[in-house]
Amino acid sequence: MPLLNFLYIHNLDAPAWVACLVTIFFTTAVTLLGLFLFRKIYPASLSKANNDTINLAMSVVSLFSSLLISLLVINVWNSYLSVERTVNLEAHTVEDIYRLSQAMPEPIKSELISDVNQYIEVVINEEWPAMAADKQVGDKGRKILLHSNNLLLQLHSNNPVTLNFHSKLLDKLSILFDARRDRILATKSHVPAVIWLVIWTCSFLIIITSYLYTAESFSLHLISTGFIAALLASTIFLIIIFGHPFQGSMRIQPNVFIDFSNGNLK
Repeated sequence: MPLLNFLYIHNLDAPAWVACLVTIFFTTAVTLLGLFLFRKIYPASLSKANNDTINLAMSVVSLFSSLLISLLVINVWNSYLSVERTVNLEAHTVEDIYRLSQAMPEPIKSELISDVNQYIEVVINEEWPAMAADKQVGDKGRKILLHSNNLLLQLHSNNPVTLNFHSKLLDKLSILFDARRDRILATKSHVPAVIWLVIWTCSFLIIITSYLYTAESFSLHLISTGFIAALLASTIFLIIIFGHPFQGSMRIQPNVFIDFSNGNLK
């Protein structure tokens, strides 16, 4: 995992904009230091006569790198939104199960409602902190759902109304199983290491190519290279944020579960 990933995940209380500014500042400073050292070490290799060739290389490298990184940003953003929709679906399905359970006969009704209470407590107080810390999510929530499923499978009734609600509850439980599994899988679906390798390679090539360019003044060269470094850093930071939907200050919160719990189960 890249260093920026580690720093972002393990500094959960740092606002995203602060982390982004620190990342941009650090990356730009290192890049400009590299430019200064490069000009000191290879002064004879720099000539304005080479700028036409460098411009061609810079254009090609920048074009393909920008396309790749832009597609990755869009992809991780769409993935982030998909995970958010999965969380909302899970919470709304829990609420549906709570509503439908009201029509079931005792003692199944009380047991289903108790399972809903326990499930929400586990999700909020155990699973979400584990996901925020990038740790393994326990199996307690799934066992609660299995208990509810077994209760419904053991129900035998000739009442058509009860049977109708019974069928709907089984369908909702199936949806809830799937939504919970998708949420947990999302904690493990990060940007693969090989893609990070390509991203860092492209960024390195862009920076090195900018070093080879000879501007009218060294100050102008510093400014233009700094802009490139800041742009790359901010774009890569977006990939880190949206690639970890349950970690960092921009993590998805269990607010939909908390709102339902406060409004219906307390």
